[in-house]
Amino acid sequence: MSSTFEFIKTRSSKKVSFTSALFPAPRLKHTGTCIIMRGLVCLCILTAFLMAAPPFAASVEPSGDIFKKDLPIDLTADFITYDKAADTYTARGSVVILQDKMTLTANEARLNVTTGMADAAGNVEVFDVAGSTLKADSLTMNINEKTSVAVHARIFYKKDNIHLRGKVIKKTGPEDYTSDGLTYTTCDCADDETPAWDFEASGATVTIGEYMTAWNARFHIMGVPVLYSPYVSLPMKRERQSGFLQPKPGYSKLRGFVLKNSFFWAMTDNMDSTYYLDVETRRGLGKGVEYRYIRNRKSNGEASFYHYKEKNIDRVREFRKGANNLSRPKTAADNRWAFKLKHLEDLGPGTTIKADINAVSDDEYFLDFGRGQERTLESLESNVALSKNWSSYSLSAQFRHFNNFLSAYDRDTLQMLPVMSLKNSNQRVAGGPFYLSGDYNYAHFSRAEGMDGDRLDAHPRLSLPLSPGGWFDFTPSFAPRATWYLVKHDPHGRYAERYLYDVTVDMTTTFVKIYRPEFESVKAIRHTFRPKLVYTYIPEAVQDDTPKFDSIDFVAAANNLTYSLNSILTGKVSDADKSKYPDYVYMDLNQTYNINEGTRNLNGPQDKRRPFSNVNGEIRIKPAAWSAVTGSPRGEATGRGSYDVYNKWFASYDASLSALHSVGDLTASHRFTRGSASYIEGAARAHAAKTVDLTYTKRFSITNHKSLETVYGMEHKQQCWSYQLSYTERPEEKVVYLTFNLLGLGRVAGVQGRIDGVAQ
Repeated sequence: MSSTFEFIKTRSSKKVSFTSALFPAPRLKHTGTCIIMRGLVCLCILTAFLMAAPPFAASVEPSGDIFKKDLPIDLTADFITYDKAADTYTARGSVVILQDKMTLTANEARLNVTTGMADAAGNVEVFDVAGSTLKADSLTMNINEKTSVAVHARIFYKKDNIHLRGKVIKKTGPEDYTSDGLTYTTCDCADDETPAWDFEASGATVTIGEYMTAWNARFHIMGVPVLYSPYVSLPMKRERQSGFLQPKPGYSKLRGFVLKNSFFWAMTDNMDSTYYLDVETRRGLGKGVEYRYIRNRKSNGEASFYHYKEKNIDRVREFRKGANNLSRPKTAADNRWAFKLKHLEDLGPGTTIKADINAVSDDEYFLDFGRGQERTLESLESNVALSKNWSSYSLSAQFRHFNNFLSAYDRDTLQMLPVMSLKNSNQRVAGGPFYLSGDYNYAHFSRAEGMDGDRLDAHPRLSLPLSPGGWFDFTPSFAPRATWYLVKHDPHGRYAERYLYDVTVDMTTTFVKIYRPEFESVKAIRHTFRPKLVYTYIPEAVQDDTPKFDSIDFVAAANNLTYSLNSILTGKVSDADKSKYPDYVYMDLNQTYNINEGTRNLNGPQDKRRPFSNVNGEIRIKPAAWSAVTGSPRGEATGRGSYDVYNKWFASYDASLSALHSVGDLTASHRFTRGSASYIEGAARAHAAKTVDLTYTKRFSITNHKSLETVYGMEHKQQCWSYQLSYTERPEEKVVYLTFNLLGLGRVAGVQGRIDGVAQ
């Protein structure tokens, strides 16, 4: 046989299939128009050099050889030759190599089976079905050692839209790379166009999972160099990485020049921490730490501590006074701090311990460091709870500590250390028709000044569930209640007790109707209507001599009839093989009629009976799934309130609305309590142009006729960069903030200025 075995036929007949092994002697089988060669890796070209992801991207996760060893490789070309003496295969003219989801094209390609050396030349291009590509003038690799060299390489990684260019990119180890003349950007542009921004370096080395280092690094905007560094080092870790976070500069007349610094430490896979250093030249210095950990999927927690050293707390109070903040006892000194701890621990089946501990240095802390609603807090609770759940019982123990911000020393603040509760759900009694449930709790109350002591409360309930004719549920129940006290500093004595009972009769039924609308995705809509009537009787009892710790210590007499109406619209939305059941509308109304009030004797001509309570209601409208089908704007509306039927006004309500549309988004809420507070908050986003969004946020106190916060913003987004400009007005300051973001790098710059309305 001749040392050279060459086939020259039409292109359709030049197809060679390979299944891989580690280069045994090739076996050729001529089958008409095809040569089948078993045991050949055949052009595992680019082996791991291309990897399916670019080597210099921070999110790169190489998966090994680009062609799999256990899958066949198909090679087609205009000419395919095999030199037996050199043990080399050569393909020329419109070379195409296919395997699974990967494709390589070139003008020519060659593989030496003995040495494992392979190369491709002329318009080399590799691409996958995800859209990632590599283009190069030539490509040379050692398949055995998994090294390679690409000349004039251009890599595009679809997942993070990363573009890389290099004069020569070398793969020198399993995950080690070097490059001459590397350019990095996430901007899409033609090969002959200039990207909006890019980083260019004379040379770079990369170890995937470690770091990328580059020298003579230049940052360009539209091709114009604006920044230079002789040496840079960037993390290329696949997991979280330690490093400094973006500093936040600023200025105000109260604080002076501000620089907020932070450092993130990825300690282990399940632990990390953040350290803070806040420099304010006129006010003081802040230091803080946050620590987060995960023990397992059911046990985790976080802790934080922040300390701030004021230069002059009286100067801070003077500044704050102009903002009309809530008054607090002046307990703050120059050393101020806050501590938080949250922990959840799974101790076994049904057993958990939860901790939520909060402590601050003074009653004024949240006035100066609080965010949002924190500034109006009147107390702060710490809670540690241990609970155990069974199928029909639950047992819990809590330690509750309160810090009253309206009291300077908290000596009269009542603490609950501990509170223990045992609850059991309905259980059949001796196999009969009766069911027994109950709620039993013990509490120890303590404080430095004032009455404290212990309380034990037992409240079992015996019920008889019935369903007459299957038309409705009828459940009468009887619940005796006993409460015992052992107290100190009580003028009525050391021991007290109280005995009560209540009787309830619960009647309810359910109506269901199914509608089948002519929508493609919404297969059915179910309307559930559930009326309910409850009678409650509690006799009047003398409770003047019992301690008053909380709401359990006074139970008002009752002879009431309460109705409620509950209505729910639920859809069945089918998506492929799955079905979802979203609630489109939820509505609930209830009101109580006081029989004693309705039948009492009048005290005079001006006296009027008012047996009806307020009408309490709640409504939630969520047509998101329905609107997605019909093409109308998506949104959500919620509301709850209490309506006074005698004065014909709302005693309180809380309403919110949100809407999403192609032209923008809108959210609004209004909270109202008659005689107390009225507060509105709204936010809007308008898509003014394809690349421009305008934003507006408003918080306003109707009660005080005062704006609490107004924010105007603009966001300009391009394909690979964006910036945000915002202007904020608050009672105590005005803030301008400008940030720039580069796709793939995040926020790279920020400018912040403050204009204070009150300053000293």
